[in-house]
Amino acid sequence: MESISAALVRRAIHSDRFPKPVASYSQGFECGNMLFITGQLPVDPSTGLKVGDGNITLESQQVMRNMQAVLEQAGYGFSDVVSATVYLTDINTLDTFDTVWQEYFPDSNAYPSRAVVEVSALVLGIQLEISAIAIKG
Repeated sequence: MESISAALVRRAIHSDRFPKPVASYSQGFECGNMLFITGQLPVDPSTGLKVGDGNITLESQQVMRNMQAVLEQAGYGFSDVVSATVYLTDINTLDTFDTVWQEYFPDSNAYPSRAVVEVSALVLGIQLEISAIAIKG
C-alpha cells in the first residue's frame, strides 16, 4: 500500500513574477492541496531592489503583490489563505499595514488567522515580511 506522503504532489513554486530568493529556498512550496508561502519581502521582481525605502504603505503593497503572484503561480488566490505570520520592525506601523491587508482580504467574516511579531531587524533593512499558508478545497 502506498503511503499518504508518497501520494501527495510536491512542487516548488518559481516564477519571474515574484522576486528571486535571496538564499537557498523556494518562494512557495506546494504539498497536496496546501501552499506554503515563504516570507515575502517588499522587493520589485523586475529590478530585484527593495521598494518603499521606509514607507510602510509602499512596502506593504509590494509584499501583498508578491504574495499574490506566488498564490496565482500555484493556482491559488487570497480566498485560499488560511494563516499568515507578519513580521514588523515597528509594531506601531501595524494599523497602516492593516489598511493595506484589508484591501486584499475585504471580507471581515473570512479573515485568515494571523500572528504579528515585532522583530529587531529584517534583511535588506526592510520593515515588513509575511509568510502564509493557503489550502485549496
